[in-house]
Amino acid sequence: MDCKILEPPTIKISLNTCSNCGNCLKICPTRIFIAVKGNDKVITHPEECVLCGQCICGCPTNSIIHSGFNSGNFKRIKNKRPVTPESAFEFLSQRRSVRNYKEETPPVELLEKIAGIAGFAPGSPHHRVGWVREMTIVTGKDNMKIIRDMTADYIYKTIRLLNSWYLKAMANFSELAKAGVGVVPDLQMRLDNHKNGSDLIIYNAPAAIFFHAPKFSSTPQTDCDTALQLVQLYSESFGLATCWNGLIQGAAAGDHLKGFTELAEFLHIPGDNKCYAAMTIGYPSVSLHSIPERKVDITWIKEHN
Repeated sequence: MDCKILEPPTIKISLNTCSNCGNCLKICPTRIFIAVKGNDKVITHPEECVLCGQCICGCPTNSIIHSGFNSGNFKRIKNKRPVTPESAFEFLSQRRSVRNYKEETPPVELLEKIAGIAGFAPGSPHHRVGWVREMTIVTGKDNMKIIRDMTADYIYKTIRLLNSWYLKAMANFSELAKAGVGVVPDLQMRLDNHKNGSDLIIYNAPAAIFFHAPKFSSTPQTDCDTALQLVQLYSESFGLATCWNGLIQGAAAGDHLKGFTELAEFLHIPGDNKCYAAMTIGYPSVSLHSIPERKVDITWIKEHN
């Protein structure tokens, strides 16, 4: 399955209904709308269109005809402030990573609904690659065991790499290599627990979601990170809990291990894609009763009055 750059769309403006408000000129991120004499508009370089749909969203008279969209599928905004600042802060501050799950697997229909929010995550899909968010959802004890076992194998091989004389020598000169060697005790602890029948890899989660994107897109890491975070937040509204899991992500991507493709193949991740983010998901078995203190360090560069 190869990733292809989409063909440039056809974009037209209905001059009979255009109100000359100029919103399309202001809102287009690649500035393909140009004003000409008489307040008319022309479209230049449609190949630069990133399929964000902002021009249609900002047109008050529905005068923009775009081959990449069916304007009938656009949903009108009725409530521009659906949540208050107070309720938004309360909701966001309560979200925590959860590593204690019930055995019950969330319904497939619910997981599919939650995954749909990823399409609204911010991103930077130049050349129209990356707007369609791609993910693999895994459910079931047998499938999750495969993920856990493959990740354990990835951890074992990563430890061997980090314990090599070359990496240990590099740790004397490279902060990156030093940090890598420094995680060996934690990885070894998780691997030992796995061998003893305990699970500190996926924490017995009943499901997992892997986010992958074309390696040649402009910001694949950011696209997957923002998609995952929206899915995490939306999951909370259904009583689900999640945990951003770097171990299964690394195994799915084969990070630092050339040729480690077993998990990516199991997840049916296309060859031109890479897994950049992953999370476990399920119903929490432990309830939290308070919110810990969190501090933010801000550096101000203020405007002079």
